[in-house]
Amino acid sequence: MFKRMQSMQMQAVHCFQTMGPNQHEYRAIIAIHNTHLGPALGGCRCLHYTREQLAFDDVMRLAQGMSYKAALANLQQGGGKSVILLPNNVVVTDINREFLFDWFGQCVEQLQGQYITAMDVGTQVSDMDVIAQQTQHVASASNIGDPAEATAQGVMVGIKAALEFNFNNTEIHGKCFAVQGLGHVGWRVAKRLLHLGGRVIVADPEEEKNWQAQALGMEVVSIDEILTQSCDVLVPCALGGVINEELVEKLRCKIIAGSANNQLADDDIAERLSKKDILYAPDYIINAGGLIFASINHCYKQRLNSNKATAEIDGLIKQKIEGIHQTLMEVFQQARLQNKNINQVANEIALKRLAEAAAVSTSSQEEGQGAGDIYNAA
Repeated sequence: MFKRMQSMQMQAVHCFQTMGPNQHEYRAIIAIHNTHLGPALGGCRCLHYTREQLAFDDVMRLAQGMSYKAALANLQQGGGKSVILLPNNVVVTDINREFLFDWFGQCVEQLQGQYITAMDVGTQVSDMDVIAQQTQHVASASNIGDPAEATAQGVMVGIKAALEFNFNNTEIHGKCFAVQGLGHVGWRVAKRLLHLGGRVIVADPEEEKNWQAQALGMEVVSIDEILTQSCDVLVPCALGGVINEELVEKLRCKIIAGSANNQLADDDIAERLSKKDILYAPDYIINAGGLIFASINHCYKQRLNSNKATAEIDGLIKQKIEGIHQTLMEVFQQARLQNKNINQVANEIALKRLAEAAAVSTSSQEEGQGAGDIYNAA
C-alpha cells in the first residue's frame, strides 16, 4: 500500500475499527491526499466492499480527485475522502446508523481539522447530523444541507461548455442525452435536460426511479445498454470506472459529461477517447459544484461563524459554479493547441497549482509564519 500512496503522492491514510451492536465489525478509512491549499474536504462513502484493497484503492483515488477538484475550482481546500466498510454479512437496513456515524464522527475529530467530511454515496444529511454531535468538521449537516443541487447545477454548466466547444452553441433542445444513474444528482440533471427540450434516455438499477422517469417522458433502457446509446452527450452519474478499455470501442456519443467520480477506469482511456474524437469533460471539474457548495458554506457558517447573509453566500457559490464553464473551455482549448488529451491537460494544471501552493507553504514555514488556521474558501 505504501508504494501506491507514494505513486499517488498521498499525504496520509488513517484506518479505524470498532465493534458495534450485535457484534458487527465496522471499519473506516480516511485518506488525505493534499492539504497545501487548505484542510482536506471530501465526502464519506458507506458501502459494502468485497475486498479491503478495493476500499483502499477507491478512497485514495477519490481523495486525489478532490485535491485536483479544489485546485481547479480555485478553492482554498485540500483533497480528502473517507469510506466506511459495511460488514458483508449485514444488509444496510440492519445497520445501526446512530452508533455507526457517532463513532465515525469521533474518528474525524481525532484528525483535529485536517479532514472535513461530507455526504457521498450511501450517506445522507441525517447521518451528517449525527457526526456533527462529535465534531464540527462536517460540511453536509442540516445547517448546510445536501450538496446535490449544487453538483447538478455545475454539471449543467459543464454540459453547456462541452456543447459550446463541440457544436459552437449551448442549445439543449433537440439534442440527445443518455443519463446513467438517477440518484441525487442524476435525477436532477435528467429533469433539467428534459425541461430544456432534450431527448433524455435513462437507466437506473431501481425500477421505481425508471418508472418515474418514464412518466415524465424520458426513455428507459437497461443498465447494460445505457452507456452504448447513440447520443450527443453521455452523462455518467453513478459509480466510477465505467469508461473502460472494452467500452471505449462501443461508445456512440460525441461528448462525455457527467457527475460520477473517476469515470475513466485508468488514465490511458483519455487518450483513446481523444483518438475517437469524443470530448471528455474531466469529472473533477464538471462535478465540482458540490465541493464548492460545501466548502463555502462550511467556511462561513462553521469555521468563521460569519454573519454573511444566506443570499450573499449563495451568490458566492453561484459565481464559483458558473466558473466551471470557463475552466472547462480553457482546458479544452489548451488540449487542442498542445495536441494533448484533455485529462492530461487538466491534471497538469491541477498539479501546477498544488505545487505552487506547496512552495508557498514551505516558504511560510521557513519564515516561521506557519500555516494559517483559517482558509478563505471564497
